[in-house]
Amino acid sequence: MNIVVNAVSAGVVNTEALQHFEVMKKLDRRTAWLRRQHTPAARLVSPEDVSAAVAFLCSPDASMIRGQVLLVDGGFTLGSNL
Repeated sequence: MNIVVNAVSAGVVNTEALQHFEVMKKLDRRTAWLRRQHTPAARLVSPEDVSAAVAFLCSPDASMIRGQVLLVDGGFTLGSNL
C-alpha cells in the first residue's frame, strides 16, 4: 500500500469572512487581537500561507510525511509563554 493522508489545520485566516465577526471588523482591532494573543508571526494567516502548506504536502519533498496534521497558525498555539 502506498496511501498518503495528511491534513492542514489553519488558524485565523485573513479573509473577507472575518468581517462577519464583530471583534474582527476593523484592522486596528485585528492588530490589537494579535498583540493580545502573542502571535509570533505578528500577523494573521493568509490564504497563500495555507495554500503553500498544501502545495508542500503535495510535493515530492513531503513523500515521507504520512498521517500528519500540519498546523499553520503563525505560532498562535504556542500560547502566551513567549
